[in-house]
Amino acid sequence: MRKITILMVGIIYVASIFIIAFFGMKAKVFDEVVKVTKIECVNESDDKVTVSESGGKKYLRVNFTTEGKLDDNGVPVGTYLYIELRVYPDNATNKDITFVYNQENPPSGVTFVKDENGKEMQILLFERPVTFLLGIKSVDGTNVSEEIWVVVR
Repeated sequence: MRKITILMVGIIYVASIFIIAFFGMKAKVFDEVVKVTKIECVNESDDKVTVSESGGKKYLRVNFTTEGKLDDNGVPVGTYLYIELRVYPDNATNKDITFVYNQENPPSGVTFVKDENGKEMQILLFERPVTFLLGIKSVDGTNVSEEIWVVVR
């Protein structure tokens, strides 16, 4: 080989080491599936709901005023609860959840609001005072869940 060829290969090799060291090199996996690792209810106390924890259990206490329903624009009025959730990790592929409760004896006086596709919208409407345990479960196959007590008085 000629000296110039060997010199060019050496220069390109050394330059590539400096370029990669400076800019970095990161492998990206396409169509990566990121599973849910944790679901957390992040409601905070306000004028409609009081959030507390006792014995490792989370309680959402709602003061019953009037029957909860959706107005003509689909906005909840009366006694209702919007359950605020955070699904971890933030880049999970499927962050959808479903509510889990006793299907044989569902909580009486509670309506779980769903959109036109049947997906639960995290809004509960209350017809009367009620207390029940509500599970929140991921639907991505990991069976990650969170349980909260909903108390309407």
